[in-house]
Amino acid sequence: MPAAINDAPNSDEIPDLDPDRSALFLDFDGTLVDLVDTPDGVSVPPDLSGLLDRLHAALSGRLALVSGRPIKDLDSFLPGFPGPVVGGHGAEIRVNGSTERHPFAGSDAFTDIRIRATRIAEDHPGTLLEEKATGFGVHYRRNPADQPALEQALQAIIADHDDLELHQAKMALEIKPASVNKGAATRTLMDHFSARHGIFMGDDASDEAGIEEVQSNGGFGIKIGDAPTVARHRLPDPVASRALLKRWHITLSGAETP
Repeated sequence: MPAAINDAPNSDEIPDLDPDRSALFLDFDGTLVDLVDTPDGVSVPPDLSGLLDRLHAALSGRLALVSGRPIKDLDSFLPGFPGPVVGGHGAEIRVNGSTERHPFAGSDAFTDIRIRATRIAEDHPGTLLEEKATGFGVHYRRNPADQPALEQALQAIIADHDDLELHQAKMALEIKPASVNKGAATRTLMDHFSARHGIFMGDDASDEAGIEEVQSNGGFGIKIGDAPTVARHRLPDPVASRALLKRWHITLSGAETP
């Protein structure tokens, strides 16, 4: 892995999109919308869905959402999004209305781990278990002091599953298939788009794999927030992310974004 860059250039130096060859990959939480205490408490700006639709059209369909959330959650926040959607960090991918999921979804191991993870969450007041189609997230934002104990307990329940891993997210721990990540999902979609230039925007450690993937092929990443990153560019928050998307749309279309 390349060394993390702590002082990535700011938005003034971020290039415009190429309408003929760019593909744009967007994380959701912390990138398009602000992080909140609970997964269902997100507030989606009223103009976001329309902006994404217009960018999707301006890029001839080469726009995808790449999230750790389940696809069904993204559908509820951005109903009708027309592009490919990646959920569970790449454990489920929907393209042209057809969804493929990792075999862990619906397996006996999934059922067993759900029971045990639920008990762990119940033993730690203020902790929230988020069930996904392809894994589980344990959120401890309301009780950060529980993180070490939660991590130890969750590591114990996946110890016998070489194909699973515990991923550290922002104020959450996630059990997910070890073979999936946002880099692999981005590579799959770059091939689907036949794109030559990828741009990945994300705020979390899981987004670094997607950023590395596009940058290894001549594209660039944009880190949202102040965490260490390999990205060549940085923006401070989702407000700045949405402003950049609006700038790109104006440049591509030659018209003001409503």
